[in-house]
Amino acid sequence: MNNKIILAITFLVMSFNCSLVFAAPDEIYLFRHSEKLTGKNPALSEVGKARANNLVTFFKEYQNIHIFSSNYKRTLQTAAPLQAHFNTKLNVYNAGELGDLKNELLKLKGVVVVIGHSNTTPQLAELLSNEKVPAMSETQFTQYFILHNKPRSNGTDYDVTHHTMSF
Repeated sequence: MNNKIILAITFLVMSFNCSLVFAAPDEIYLFRHSEKLTGKNPALSEVGKARANNLVTFFKEYQNIHIFSSNYKRTLQTAAPLQAHFNTKLNVYNAGELGDLKNELLKLKGVVVVIGHSNTTPQLAELLSNEKVPAMSETQFTQYFILHNKPRSNGTDYDVTHHTMSF
């Protein structure tokens, strides 16, 4: 009897650990924050607010997403409409610690959205895909990346595609 209990507990622990090892998002969307005003830690402009609201249309088919934003007004405001639509937690990350963010993202399942900056968004795409991606200029707000989990990968290999918003 005791051997069966020990065997059952061992099986459950191993199953739980395996699910963590193989957990990884199916898709990761990387956006730069929307258009901003000027100044130190600026808020979004009216155009930026409209673009942030339109981001919800990308994800209407999903019931839930994981949302990450750096801790700046413009990124938090870009993420806010998604957070409100999905009534979910907004995860704040340190934009200077992209390696830590990568590790955190790879523990998740489903769809992940990351709102970043013109310098950090391409850097994160490269970290996740091990591919070179185009840089973003300080004036580009319509560019974004989608990373798809590669078939038959162990959950850490992603193909990256570069896109332009139509709104």
